[in-house]
Amino acid sequence: MINSTANLISYELQILLESQWVLIANWKWIALVLTLFIILLMNKFSRVIFYKIKKQLTFGDEKTFLNYFIQEDIEKGLSWIFASLIGMVIIENLELTLKIEKYLLLVLKVTAYLHLLRLAYFAADASGLLIQNFAIKSKSQISDQVAPLATKTLKVLVIIIGSLMILQNLGAEVTPILAGLGLGGMALAFAAQDTVANVFGTITILLDSPFKIGDHVKIADIEGKVEEVGFRSTRIRTFNNTLVTLSNSYVAKEKIENINERNGLCRFKHILGFTYSAKPEQIESFCEDIKYFLKQDSSVIQDRVTIHVNALAESSINILINFYFQTNELQTESSQTQYFLLNLLKISDNHKLDFAFPTRTLILENKI
Repeated sequence: MINSTANLISYELQILLESQWVLIANWKWIALVLTLFIILLMNKFSRVIFYKIKKQLTFGDEKTFLNYFIQEDIEKGLSWIFASLIGMVIIENLELTLKIEKYLLLVLKVTAYLHLLRLAYFAADASGLLIQNFAIKSKSQISDQVAPLATKTLKVLVIIIGSLMILQNLGAEVTPILAGLGLGGMALAFAAQDTVANVFGTITILLDSPFKIGDHVKIADIEGKVEEVGFRSTRIRTFNNTLVTLSNSYVAKEKIENINERNGLCRFKHILGFTYSAKPEQIESFCEDIKYFLKQDSSVIQDRVTIHVNALAESSINILINFYFQTNELQTESSQTQYFLLNLLKISDNHKLDFAFPTRTLILENKI
């Protein structure tokens, strides 16, 4: 101890403090206890200060990165980092033995690094909230699924990269770890090719957004309503009320027909076959009445109506009726189609036209 303290304490106490019971002088043990007390005190004090600063930086309900970030428990991490730095400065000036100093500094460094990683995790969480806020504004259900996936991916990257940086700063060899992860990743990719293909299929679906949840789609021979787009598969509820699960790698490669993207425009196309007993005047009058009926319907696109004799088939005179009408819901489309079909039946009945069906006439000759 310094000579100036000789006048402040007795000779016996000075000898006691200078003596060494375990590894280092007794006064250094007292200094370590005081250092621990100072670290805890500075942690509590700085946490209060950081909390007050955080309250000053809060900007109402603004959905910004800073607002999301400071809403987390960041004052705890900042206070431990600050207290650990003070503790490291004190310990480095106590002139302890190399081993004790090394271990104490290691504990403080690990404490500071872990809380720094925790702050980075909070920052990733705040970024995820920003992504989710963007997804809500985009009004896309596919974006609602991209947001949680992007947030989780960002958090995993923060933990992995942060852990590797901590290990490197603590003196560990990171290169062998990265090499091991690379080899393990290659082995995993070969062992799980289908899973990897599904993951890339999921990314393709989420980025291209060929459909959203609730859309009526047709993928290959599967038609129904999209119920869920998962990380590995897409689930479609068919009109038979069965649930079909398709792998996303399959969905990404197949032709996807999104029925909802018709923008409310539906097509009505039917070929009516009447018997050859029908007269040309009946056919012409029937076509004119159909055109008149469709003109009275405001949902029909008038400039896209086609009604004419299509063919003289083996058993029938075929009339093509083709037009487009506006609708929004699938159920409404079905009801409107029924409405048009029933009126076609009524009009054909008014004109006494009989629908044809495949027939054969057998002629027997009696040559006796």
